[in-house]
Amino acid sequence: MKKFLFAVAALATSLTASAQLWVGGSLDFENSKQWQNEKSRTDWGISPKIGYALDDALEVGLGFGIRGASFENNAETKSSQLSFSVAPFVRYTYLSEGNFSLFIEGNVSYYYYSGKQEPKVGDTQKTSNWNFGVNILPGFKYTLTDHFALVATFGRLSYTHSQPDKDINPWIGNQNDLEFNISSGYGIGLYYTF
Repeated sequence: MKKFLFAVAALATSLTASAQLWVGGSLDFENSKQWQNEKSRTDWGISPKIGYALDDALEVGLGFGIRGASFENNAETKSSQLSFSVAPFVRYTYLSEGNFSLFIEGNVSYYYYSGKQEPKVGDTQKTSNWNFGVNILPGFKYTLTDHFALVATFGRLSYTHSQPDKDINPWIGNQNDLEFNISSGYGIGLYYTF
């Protein structure tokens, strides 16, 4: 038993000797008019991440997210949305040249979404669902200093399973989506390495 514990301690020490802990993420805010029938729309999001570099090419970590939106259309129906997510990830850097590197990130996301519509006349309608997803995101990192870096992702390949809350929406069934999209999955953030 002592040999086993010693071996585990030696393995943990060797893995953490070259590892670096980092924190980062992104904030976003947008006030726009996306659809012709909208008066205004406000979207916001907070997406912190914490990661651990096992070596120069491999990182593991955990991402969180809180996103919201509120909008009103010309029929004076007010709508709001809120979602919470958690996503463990693995990131592999396959090309590094100077301060610039390219990576591919895979994550498993789990998030909860809720929304409601409040028409000027009529009943308030609510919706909510649980989502499970697997995502692959290409990205790049530009190291600014020994501690700061800009990290960006662009596009994604994803599978999502969505399960509505049957107490709120008994008429909506489960949904499965497979998506390859280079016009979504964009994000840029600032990261700090300890």
